[in-house]
Amino acid sequence: MLFAAVELSTVALVTVAVLVWFGCAFYTAGVARNSGRSYHLWLLIGVLTGPPGLVFAYLLLELTGERSRRIRYGEGGKSDIAEMVRCPNCNQSVPRSFEHCQFCGAPLSRRKHR
Repeated sequence: MLFAAVELSTVALVTVAVLVWFGCAFYTAGVARNSGRSYHLWLLIGVLTGPPGLVFAYLLLELTGERSRRIRYGEGGKSDIAEMVRCPNCNQSVPRSFEHCQFCGAPLSRRKHR
């Protein structure tokens, strides 16, 4: 009876450790995606390294903040955030650079913007 309880607690501990390991991997990939990096590459790095990879990804990607700096201040006068317009047909938000609505395919007005 005691042996079964020890075995069950060991299985539970290993299960929790595996879930934490993969949780760190997916969080690492999410941090990478938010920083403009490859989700799949950083997911692989996270699976291989686990919690140390999460710390490394946070320090490298989050604290350097290259993408967030470009979004806030722009680089060479250009920001990563697309200027949005409304489609006259379906009223969905579409980036200004699009010629046709990505939702309904209607042509967007091509007014000159400054």
